[in-house]
Amino acid sequence: MPANEVLEFYGMNSFFGKIRYGFRFVWRFILDKVAFFCFVKSWRTKIHRWRGVNIGNGVYIGHEVMFDRVFTDQIFIGDDTSIGDRTTITAHANIPSNTPLKKIYPRAVMQTKIGKGVWIMPNVIIAPGVTIGDHSVIATGSVVTKDVEPMTMVAGVPAKQIKNFKSDLNEQN
Repeated sequence: MPANEVLEFYGMNSFFGKIRYGFRFVWRFILDKVAFFCFVKSWRTKIHRWRGVNIGNGVYIGHEVMFDRVFTDQIFIGDDTSIGDRTTITAHANIPSNTPLKKIYPRAVMQTKIGKGVWIMPNVIIAPGVTIGDHSVIATGSVVTKDVEPMTMVAGVPAKQIKNFKSDLNEQN
């Protein structure tokens, strides 16, 4: 996404806004690299919070998890959620090259929300604007392009519901 559009999104079009955002972007980029190589799980979570990801309490973030690098603050993760290694969570979509496809697929920034108690297995991709309901499971290697209902398991490419936990989880309460 061109810098001017990012600055406009954050209301930082002024000269000082550009400088402030530039420092913020570089700081977040450095923290992203530190988190990528960090071997202490509690530190990874803190580093991603410093980057701007909205992370609840008791969240586990696996190794090499990638959060949107430009719009980190548009990602929300509920309490007690576990995110498996090498998962990618995005909050914006755009085509960076100059192609006529931009007319069909315009730039978009969308909040990505992951509920409480969600288990995201390794190598999952979560598209921008997706909401994952509380106590859901996202199977290994899934590509989540649509909202996931609470207390369900989804799997596949694209991810589809394969199990409903509502009766199992309601019996425990």
